Amino acid sequence: MEREKNEWLSQIVRFLVLKQNIILFFILTSLFVTAYFIVDLNPNDNNVTWIFSSSMQTLAALIALLPISYSYYIHNMEDAKKDDYDGYIIRRLQKDVYYEMMFVIIYSLIVIIFNLFNLYLIYNIKSALFTVFLTALAIQFLVIYIYRLFDPERVNSILKDLDKASTKESKIKISLDEFITQYLNLEKAVKDYISNENDNELIDNLPLYDIVDNLSKDFEEIDKHYADFKEVIYHRNNLIHNYQDVRVDYDKYEKILDLISNFEKYNQQFVTTHIFNNINDITDKIEITLSEYLLESKSMKEMDENYLSDLKTDICSLFHSHFVSDYYVTKSLDEATETDFEIIQNNYTNRKIVGIDLRTVDSKQLNAVSEPYFKRLRNRFLYLFLINFNHSNNSFDIIYKTRDYKTRVKHIQ
Repeated sequence: MEREKNEWLSQIVRFLVLKQNIILFFILTSLFVTAYFIVDLNPNDNNVTWIFSSSMQTLAALIALLPISYSYYIHNMEDAKKDDYDGYIIRRLQKDVYYEMMFVIIYSLIVIIFNLFNLYLIYNIKSALFTVFLTALAIQFLVIYIYRLFDPERVNSILKDLDKASTKESKIKISLDEFITQYLNLEKAVKDYISNENDNELIDNLPLYDIVDNLSKDFEEIDKHYADFKEVIYHRNNLIHNYQDVRVDYDKYEKILDLISNFEKYNQQFVTTHIFNNINDITDKIEITLSEYLLESKSMKEMDENYLSDLKTDICSLFHSHFVSDYYVTKSLDEATETDFEIIQNNYTNRKIVGIDLRTVDSKQLNAVSEPYFKRLRNRFLYLFLINFNHSNNSFDIIYKTRDYKTRVKHIQ
C-alpha cells in the first residue's frame, strides 16, 4: 500500500499542469475570447438550443467512453504485469489513471449541470458560447487522458518521479552491474530473514518491492527499514528502465550495503539462537559421534578386518542421527555437493551452515591437506571441519577454524 496522503489530489494537479493541458488551455481561451468579443454571433434561438443540447450529448458520450478506455487499459496492464513491470508500478499506473478518469467524468457532469442551469436561466448566445468553451475543454481533457493511457514513456516518467535524488553528492562511481549485484544480494538476505521460520513458498516468487510493501507489517525489522527499502527499490527500477539517463546514486548504494549488513546480522542471530549457539555446539556433537563410532569400531574390527572401507558411510550415518532439527537438513556423500557431510538451513537460499570432510591421511601430511581445504571452502560454509582418522592408533583429529581464522585441533581416542 502506498504510504502517501491525498495522492488523488496530487495526481489531479499533476494532470492539470501537464504541458499539453496548459498549451491547449491557452489556445482554447484565446480562440473563445476572440470569438466572444470580436465575432458577430448569431443570436438565433435555434442555434442556442442546438449548442446546449449538443454539448450535453457530447459530454454524455465522453462519460460513457471513459470507463471503456479504462477497462481496456487495465486489461493490458494485467497482461504486462508479470513480464515487464513490478507490482507497485502497475498499482501506481492504475490509481493514477483512475483518478484522472474520475476527474474528467466529474468535470463533465459539472458542465452538464451548468448547461442545464444556463438553458433555463441564462438563455442567450454568449452563455452558449461559454458552454462550447467548457465542452471543448472537456474534449481536451479526454484526448490527453487517452493519449496518456498508451504513452510508452509514462512508466519511465513515473520511475523518475519516484526516484528522488540524494541531497549529497559523491565522487565515487558505482557501475550499474555492481549496484544490481548488491541489490540481488539484499533480496536474498531479506528472503532468508523471512523464510528462517516460514515456508519458502511465501516469498519464492515475490520481488523485493512486493515483499516490503505487503509483508512489512508482519516483520518488524523490514518495517523499521521501510523508507530505505523504497528508496533503493525506486532507484533500482529507474536505473533498469532509464539507464541511459540515470547515474547510480552512491548514497542509495550505501543504503543497500547497510541493509544487507543488518539482515545478515538478523540471519546470523537466528542461527545462533535456534540452530548452533557457537562452534562449540557443533564440535561437541562431532566428538560424541566420533566417540560412539570408536566404541562400535572395536566390535566391527573383530567381525570384519575391512571395516574401514565403510568408514565414511558409517560416520555420516551417525552424523545424520545426531544432527537433527526442523531448521536444517543434512546431506552426505553422494547427496552432498562440496564436503562429505553438510548441514543446510531450511531457508530461501538453502544456506550451508556446516561442512565436514572425512580423511584418512598420514598425520604428518594433515596440515598440507587441511589448509587448501579451508581456503577453498571458507566462504561456502559458516562452520567448516576436517576430520582425519588415524588408523595406527584408532583415533580422530578434528580440525577447524575459529572466528579469527586460527586453526584448532581436537584429538578423539
